[in-house]
Amino acid sequence: MVIIRPRGGDFLYNDDELNVMLADIEACKANGADGVVLGCLTPDGQVDAASTAKLVKAAKQQELDITFHRAFDMSSNQSEALEVLIHLGVPRVLTSGGQPSALQGAEVLAALVKQAAGRISIMAGGGVTASNAAELQALGVSELHSSAKRKHHSIMQFRPPQLTISSEQAPCDYEWNVTDQQEVTKILAVLHCPGISAA
Repeated sequence: MVIIRPRGGDFLYNDDELNVMLADIEACKANGADGVVLGCLTPDGQVDAASTAKLVKAAKQQELDITFHRAFDMSSNQSEALEVLIHLGVPRVLTSGGQPSALQGAEVLAALVKQAAGRISIMAGGGVTASNAAELQALGVSELHSSAKRKHHSIMQFRPPQLTISSEQAPCDYEWNVTDQQEVTKILAVLHCPGISAA
C-alpha cells in the first residue's frame, strides 16, 4: 500500500497537487503496488468529497485497494467523515480515533466500529505495539497498522560539530527509524496469526 501524498503539511490540496496524485496512482499500478493510501480535506476540516472521489475512481480503474489515511483524524467530525467515505466507496479508513495514539482514541474507535457496521473497515493506527495490539483488536477493529519501529544509531565517528544536514532534533543525521523485525513478530504472535511465534 503506497501513500499518495505530494508533500508534507496539511491535507488541503490544489488542482496541481491533485493532478500529481492522480499520476502517482497510475505509477503505483505500473510498479506493482497492491493499493494506495490517500486522503483530502476541505479548508473547514471536512472530507473533500470531490477530490477524494477523483482519487478513488482512479484507484479503482487501476484495480488498486484503497485506504483513507489519518487525514480522517484531522477532520472536524469523524462520524460525518465516515459516512462520506462509505458513500464514496472507500473500503478502509486508518484512524487513531482522533487522538495522538489509537489506545488514547479507543472509545472513539469502538464507536466508529459500531457506526461502520461492516460497511467499511476500521484500521486502528498510531502507537500500535505488541503490548497493546490485543487490547485494540478487542475493540472490534478489522485491521491494525503499526510502524513497528526502533531507533537506529549511526556508528559515524567523525561528526562535524558546526554542521547538520537534517536537523538538530531527533531524528537527526546520526539517528533514524527502522522497522524492528522482532516487534513485528511479537505483534503477529499476540494477534495469533497462523504460523507465527514470538522470537
